[in-house]
Amino acid sequence: MDLDAEALRNAVVDVALRGGEMLRHHFGAATRVRTKTSRYDLVTEADEAIEAELAAYIRRQFPGHAVVGEEDISRRVLSGQAGSREGAVAQVAGEREWEWLIDPIDGTTNFVHGLPIVATSVAVMYRNEVLAGAVFNPVQDELYVAVRRHGATLNGRPLRVSTEEDLAESLLATGFQYDAVEGKRLNLDLFRAVLAEARNVRAIGSAALSLCYVGAGRISGFWELRLGPWDLAAGALVVREAGGRLSRVDGGPLDVWQPSVVATNGRIHEQLLALLRQASRVA
Repeated sequence: MDLDAEALRNAVVDVALRGGEMLRHHFGAATRVRTKTSRYDLVTEADEAIEAELAAYIRRQFPGHAVVGEEDISRRVLSGQAGSREGAVAQVAGEREWEWLIDPIDGTTNFVHGLPIVATSVAVMYRNEVLAGAVFNPVQDELYVAVRRHGATLNGRPLRVSTEEDLAESLLATGFQYDAVEGKRLNLDLFRAVLAEARNVRAIGSAALSLCYVGAGRISGFWELRLGPWDLAAGALVVREAGGRLSRVDGGPLDVWQPSVVATNGRIHEQLLALLRQASRVA
């Protein structure tokens, strides 16, 4: 491995800031919007331009490193190279020792509507282990950074998860992706079950920022059923380095190449998992 902790941090921050500045430039400006798998699955010319720029920059700085980006995966599916997003992700998972996971605009629907909960998310992995990640919201000027075993920060200030012990006192977040094959929204049954027990549940519209909000103690937990590795990798490391806990929805260990996640302050994790399992059985 040829990068130490400081070099890793500098590298992911550099890429995230570059992407974020491009995002800031496009935010609020007219941009072409297209749909991918459904009318809910949006992509803009800004997504594609930022990802292309960042991927090219990473390859120049780190020859031999692989780059996995959300829009590149979508192109593989739409062009017929893979039958599904999961299949396309499987094609690139572990392709090289060093892999970068980038989401140029996490929260594209928010971006399209001018809602300032958007971010560029960047993570670097070595042999399938996330070593460093950065999530930058340039509209609100918030930079979250985490390096494995070196903690997590927001604009340079150390982060710690919240202290709530009970789900009933916890503010949570989730998301509602659309299954184009089955033609329905995901997660509605689980949302209803958790909403009945928690203080409240928010749909923030950015998985990367939702995870960072867990790490920052703004919310006590987040779950979602179908995410990409570019959504998960950086934010999940922020949660872990801020003292939180991560798993899949079924309770198994988190794998960024798999689609589901539960992230909490650790104290409410078993309560939330039990509720999600029960709601899944009923659904």
